Amino acid sequence: MDTEIRHIAIFVSDLRKAEDYYQQVFDMGILGRESMLPDGQWYSLPTDKGWQDAERAGIEIGMLALQRSAFTIALFPGDPQPGQLYIVGLNMPVEEIKAVRDRLPADTEVWQDEPEALTFRDRYQIVWQIYQSGTEFQTSGESQRRWLEI
Repeated sequence: MDTEIRHIAIFVSDLRKAEDYYQQVFDMGILGRESMLPDGQWYSLPTDKGWQDAERAGIEIGMLALQRSAFTIALFPGDPQPGQLYIVGLNMPVEEIKAVRDRLPADTEVWQDEPEALTFRDRYQIVWQIYQSGTEFQTSGESQRRWLEI
């Protein structure tokens, strides 16, 4: 199977502290910060804005993404359990995505089902986001051009 890890997502007890920690330990840069608005959609903080700007605007950051080369760590606030992953993102050829889709049990909770993308939650509560090879990680807001107004 021709597969690359694209991103992982984990729960952390403090987003700001986790951002600083992973930036320092893995020499990662900030890719984006997001907030889920009342419409249930994620919106990205403009890239020239930071934590203080969001706080002044009354925006609560609910996800942030750090990146080094092609690898991304997405951080979500929550109660982390030892060894727990929330999301694993993979890149693979379209044919492999189809093969995974065809092997999923009928009762699988599928959230996105397109030829070049498949997102589902497995029976162990891990979310798998599989994208066509060559795609880079983008925050949800950025990919849909939804930006927070500050």
